[in-house]
Amino acid sequence: MMNQAEEAKLLEQLEQWNKKDEYSRCIRAIEAIPEQERGYLLTVKLSRAYSNLAVLGDHGEHGTDSEVDGNLIQYAIRLLESVRTQGENDPYWNSRMGYSCLMAYRSAATAYEYAKCWLALAPDDPAAQKLVRDCEEYLEEEKALEIDLKEREEFIRRETPDDEKGVICK
Repeated sequence: MMNQAEEAKLLEQLEQWNKKDEYSRCIRAIEAIPEQERGYLLTVKLSRAYSNLAVLGDHGEHGTDSEVDGNLIQYAIRLLESVRTQGENDPYWNSRMGYSCLMAYRSAATAYEYAKCWLALAPDDPAAQKLVRDCEEYLEEEKALEIDLKEREEFIRRETPDDEKGVICK
């Protein structure tokens, strides 16, 4: 069992590794601690390491591509879900949930809910303000794309002669 001093030292080490994009090291260190001994904060930090690994990769290896490891990001969300009761009123938990959901789902709608919670809990946090704004922009774009798609479908329906409707091209 870790004492408070050991946990504080580990948390400091995790921050240093996180800054150096060494997410796998963070994961190994936290997972070396038995699950029932991890507690709330280490579980959230483990989730952060998994979502960063999924999106950025160690040493920014995914930094330039837009590839996200779907399995890792889903696992990061499951870890956060496992401490939801402690996390729901914690700005940090909501921030992690917001970022992870933004990367995990096609729509920004879920992330937006967490972003708004984060902002309500930490109204002066510029990062929370930015995530809310980003989600709003994404949702506007999604709406515009949906409208655009519907208009195109309607146009195609109008322009297609009746005898071609319902014909499946081989």
